[in-house]
Amino acid sequence: MAFQKLAKLHEIKEGEVKVVNTRYTRIALTKIGETFLAFEDLCTHDGEEIACGKLEGEVITCPRHFAQFNIRTGEVVSLPATENLPVFKTKLNGDDLEVDLED
Repeated sequence: MAFQKLAKLHEIKEGEVKVVNTRYTRIALTKIGETFLAFEDLCTHDGEEIACGKLEGEVITCPRHFAQFNIRTGEVVSLPATENLPVFKTKLNGDDLEVDLED
């Protein structure tokens, strides 16, 4: 596993999405309850940035063609997307949120 520090815990707010640029991709971070989630900021339907879409609970809607994904599992919830959204494991290390970018 290759966990990398991507944010401080206080930077991640429930119902909001923070985007972090990594060496290879953009990672979207959010919080649901006490769980921190990380997913790729790229709609699998057409490559649109998805973090700026509407987040309702565990579902995010792509602002371009309205494909929907469960951000906890990555599963497609609504077409036109047919490929799941990449999601990443997270862990807390003190006040840091770390994400496994090689999983």
